[in-house]
Amino acid sequence: MAGILDRIKENYAGFTKAEKKVADYIFENPRKVLYTSITDLAQYCMVGDTTVFRFCKELKLNGYQDFKMLLAQDITKMGEIKEQVAGIIESGDDTRTICEKTLSAHMDGLKETFQLLEYEQVAKAADLMSAARRIHFFGVGSSGTIALEAKQKFMRIIPNVEFTGDGHMQHIAASLMDSRDLAIIFSYSGSTKDMIEVHQLLKQNGCPTVIITHFAKTALTAQADAILLCGSNEGPLDGGASTTSIVQLYILEILYLQFFVKHYNQCSENKARTTESISGKLL
Repeated sequence: MAGILDRIKENYAGFTKAEKKVADYIFENPRKVLYTSITDLAQYCMVGDTTVFRFCKELKLNGYQDFKMLLAQDITKMGEIKEQVAGIIESGDDTRTICEKTLSAHMDGLKETFQLLEYEQVAKAADLMSAARRIHFFGVGSSGTIALEAKQKFMRIIPNVEFTGDGHMQHIAASLMDSRDLAIIFSYSGSTKDMIEVHQLLKQNGCPTVIITHFAKTALTAQADAILLCGSNEGPLDGGASTTSIVQLYILEILYLQFFVKHYNQCSENKARTTESISGKLL
């Protein structure tokens, strides 16, 4: 079966002028495209997001993420990416090399996240939390695990935090939130359909939102009230990479500490009370 690059060549003559711009950019920068959002790719090609989406549809694909998955497989077959595990580890690596590469990847991800952080956005996110009647954390897959961690972390210092792991229940929760509430959404790609739909429901009701993501310009960030960017380049074949979780946890920790400092007396008292409540559970 022909790879996606061959399919693009076969269909090239039938593309529109704008779609050919997308195809040409992909041929010239296949590796870069793996780590590019649909919005960024559209900007690089000087076309609209819809052109990239139509380009994918012309190739009989479900969407942009489907395209990137097939592109990653093509690049691997061409030998531009060696046989890898989790994006950084090659099949012949020994134990020491695995340990060193993993540490290096995590450190690089954290450093990149620190460089991407905008301090005023962190402060704004903490202000939005302070003003909210209730705070609901959202996320699916690996990001859902971080959203659950966020709820468990903040419930030690404030009582008005929520999370539900079921996709349908997340939509229901979003439909009942309004301007008095706050939604904090974790989504590395910013293009997860469930989170985009949840965000649309939230915005229809005027609910403020904080987005924790890798890409600054996506369908998810378009109407966000605050955006906290995380580093770590996760390719389409690296879903659930631990480095992505670590940088999201780093942002969560920063947000937690910013809020704690802002409400130090209340948070200190609540932390003492919640800690005491479970102290008897330890031997």
